[in-house]
Amino acid sequence: MKDNIELLKSFSIFSSLTEEQLNDISELLQYKSFSPGETIFIEGERGTSMYFLKSGSVKIVKTTMGGEEQIIKFIEPGEVFGEVVLFGVETYPATTICQKKTEAALLTRDSFREYFLSNPEIGWGMLKTMAGKLYFSQGRIKSLALQNSRARIAQALFDLAEKEKKGYVLKNLSQEDLANYLGITRETVSRNISRLKEEDLIESRGSELILLDREGLKAIFGGESI
Repeated sequence: MKDNIELLKSFSIFSSLTEEQLNDISELLQYKSFSPGETIFIEGERGTSMYFLKSGSVKIVKTTMGGEEQIIKFIEPGEVFGEVVLFGVETYPATTICQKKTEAALLTRDSFREYFLSNPEIGWGMLKTMAGKLYFSQGRIKSLALQNSRARIAQALFDLAEKEKKGYVLKNLSQEDLANYLGITRETVSRNISRLKEEDLIESRGSELILLDREGLKAIFGGESI
């Protein structure tokens, strides 16, 4: 139980709740594990739950009219997804696919509504979470509309890389996924990645990309991270 409460504390949606309230919420959660490539929910499917990512990585995707995949966002541990179904949206607006082995806690819509009526202060945390996602979406729109491919790729590498002992590392992201995320061709991604390597800004180690010069990447896209 204590581990569940510590997990909840890592999510901004619960930042205003007391220990007792966190304990109540933890009793409502269900836990599930997913395999790499497994779909958690599909765009248009009836929404029943919101999810809290405990470990792993999830990509949020939309399908274009031509059947192509457009990656909207990558979800990392400590983030929530699917929360829109708690507030009147009947179906999931996008599809979620696990990038690697993933563990998530889920809270059903019915459980949340019942708890929310007795504890409306949880709404402040939800507003904070929704505001953060709105800010991210606005940043993405600005990036897609105003930046060239080189700047968009540099910013994506800067934003998505995870800090490790050996530096900032980008894992579990193929060039095709990066192209789908940025709305450009795989060839454009490949060409720019090669150029960034020649400039000693990044390097490949197996399937990973290591950021050698984050400030150099930052200078390419103007330094405003999302």
